Amino acid sequence: MTKSHKDWLDIDVDAIEPMELSSTQKVQLKQTILNKTKKKRPAKWVRHFTAAAIIGVSAFTTINFAFPTLATQIPFMNNIASYFDNKNTMFENFQSHATEIGQVQTSNGISMMIESAVYDGTSVTISYALETEIDLGTNPFIEGDFIHIKDSVAMGGGARLEKISETKYIGLANLTPYFDKEAPDEIDITWKPQAFTNINTNTGFKGDWDFHFTVSKLAAELQLVNETVKNYNVTTRFTAIGKNDMSTVIHYEYEVDPEVLSKWQEITVQFDELQDNLGHSYVVNGNGAQSKDSGISYKSSATVLAIDPAATSITVVPVIYFSLGSGKGTDIKKMDPVTIPLQ
Repeated sequence: MTKSHKDWLDIDVDAIEPMELSSTQKVQLKQTILNKTKKKRPAKWVRHFTAAAIIGVSAFTTINFAFPTLATQIPFMNNIASYFDNKNTMFENFQSHATEIGQVQTSNGISMMIESAVYDGTSVTISYALETEIDLGTNPFIEGDFIHIKDSVAMGGGARLEKISETKYIGLANLTPYFDKEAPDEIDITWKPQAFTNINTNTGFKGDWDFHFTVSKLAAELQLVNETVKNYNVTTRFTAIGKNDMSTVIHYEYEVDPEVLSKWQEITVQFDELQDNLGHSYVVNGNGAQSKDSGISYKSSATVLAIDPAATSITVVPVIYFSLGSGKGTDIKKMDPVTIPLQ
């Protein structure tokens, strides 16, 4: 068991203060609890990478398959994202805009495939799958180097992997890379999982999977905005809206007064829902946030499905999450609603 897992086992549960969470927040919290952070340079992140413990096993071999043989190697594979539609409508338009990858590698009896990927200029979503006779449990953890994007200086995100039959698993990975310069039109992705771990038995199965592929950015238009709200000594500023055929990305920044940081260790601003002026509600997928000044200011973004083209405005209610650290105290405050005109 890794040190991070042991740390969680040592937590004084009685010291944790209860708090009400939305269904979206519960999912995010579940994904975060057993995760560990991976950073390329000092920066505070509010999302973490999926990780797991390893128990070594015997030797392995690796086989690469060309895409034409994919149907025979993993025949159940077809539009992985559709399996997640009923859980998160963010993925309902995924396949029609995704770049087909179709890479399959088999190592130590576990076949892994990268099906497709979408890059909207802000975040990257990758669909993948496993086929194996080994019992990896209901939701295996992935150990080893997480997804790396060339030239990114910081990155946050995570991966979900779910069992759909006795031998088959499907997954989606979502991450947000940050670059010193403008986001490139094409990104170079490397993913080298080292093991898949059954968290119920704490048994890991090592292998040698090594994927490398490129994904081009979806064509998009950027609308600059300048809408600001300040409550509880926290200022949130919405700076831009990126629109493409699949999704809408809301870019925002928030800044915390130093006196607030003297009391609270970490402060996060996000929103779980978005509404347009036509009455439609949209599920929000947070893309994480980055700070280069010890938590005084952050850059962040969130993604929703493409906004109805007939809508002329969207409204969000930013929520501030104050934390003293694990089990030491929390507080949640809603900010005033912000309405952003659409062009």
